[in-house]
Amino acid sequence: MSEQSYRNWLEPVKFSHVGPNRSMHLVAPNSDVQDWVESELASNIVTAAHALSLDIRSVSIETAGPDPRPVQQEFNFRRRSQTFNQKYTFERFVVGACNEFAHAAAQAVSHRPATAYNPLYLYSGVGMGKTHLLHAVGHRLQESSPSSRIVYISAEEFMNEMIKSIRYNKMRDFHQRFRMADALLVDDIQVLGSKERTQEEFFHTFEALHNRSKQIVISSDSDPQSIPGMVDRLKSRFAWGLMADIQAPDLETKLAILDRKSEEVGVSLPEDVRDHIAAHLNSNIRELEGFLNRLIARSHFINAKITMGMVRTLFEGLGQSQSAGPSLAVIKHTVATEVGVPLAELTGRNSHKEVVRARQIAMYLSKRLTNASLTAIGKSFGKHHTTVLHSVAKIDQNLPNDTDLKDTVDYLRSKLSH
Repeated sequence: MSEQSYRNWLEPVKFSHVGPNRSMHLVAPNSDVQDWVESELASNIVTAAHALSLDIRSVSIETAGPDPRPVQQEFNFRRRSQTFNQKYTFERFVVGACNEFAHAAAQAVSHRPATAYNPLYLYSGVGMGKTHLLHAVGHRLQESSPSSRIVYISAEEFMNEMIKSIRYNKMRDFHQRFRMADALLVDDIQVLGSKERTQEEFFHTFEALHNRSKQIVISSDSDPQSIPGMVDRLKSRFAWGLMADIQAPDLETKLAILDRKSEEVGVSLPEDVRDHIAAHLNSNIRELEGFLNRLIARSHFINAKITMGMVRTLFEGLGQSQSAGPSLAVIKHTVATEVGVPLAELTGRNSHKEVVRARQIAMYLSKRLTNASLTAIGKSFGKHHTTVLHSVAKIDQNLPNDTDLKDTVDYLRSKLSH
């Protein structure tokens, strides 16, 4: 057993005596522990007893006196549903190529809960907008049906509430809250990896809601198969509906985010400043917005307009080198613009000679100018990593003998270094 399972279920159980029929009598603190030990551990205890040469033929477990749990009462769902962040709505979510599928799926389940995709499983790296979409779904469901019981919770909070419910004999209230919801929105489900008992409880919660045709939306930092310690039956349940991943924002999306956020706070962001920030912040949307907030705060503090000098000072304060490699989005955008190929073609299936050459150059520069893996580059271009490997090898092979190619690559390197 895991340490957590032992503490939750076996440690509170006490030995009482061995009866005449060689039955080991145990005492549990409440009926939840009694039920779980009877169903999950009784046979294991008998097996362990035999391994120790103890003449134990069965296990009997009782509770310590009357069940102290209170009468089941309705949980105040309306109070809980007010935890939705007012900033996280569909109207304030900036849609781009990196997240349009996930955004469309989230809107679909908010308009037709439990009929479009159930469950909806959203996954991405940190700060890409998963939580924003979860809250947006919650807002929309609440608006369309104010009396609905909508529960939003992180997986860690789910686990902590379960443990407290067990400790204070409140499992009926716990089940009432989650299994009787009209929609359950769970953030960061990967936290439950290797948490055996919590996964079991979540499985039964999932089953209860799904059987009642209630909407379930889940977010994670990876697809279900990549979560260490996640049990197979939960992985299979997550695959019942729709899985949608959110990619790192491309250059166009970052520019749109900066425009939207600066417009919301009434700040005029110079075009060169906007372009510079989008080109040099390669991580995620959260850091992009955080940098913009610090820039606006600095501008207000010194009572001056935003300038490139102010931006460079902030970058230096963050310890970020301006000479750090460009992002994959910037490389694709630059190659497409300078070579004269539509950006969409670089990630499409067009096999025209000029497009293939531009795509190979973009992949080559992505490998040479960034620390991105072949897999990450391939994913960015919508290709397999072997295609990236082939492209890099092809450009390396032709560079010494193809003057036009060398001039193009050198020009693009110079362009991307500024």
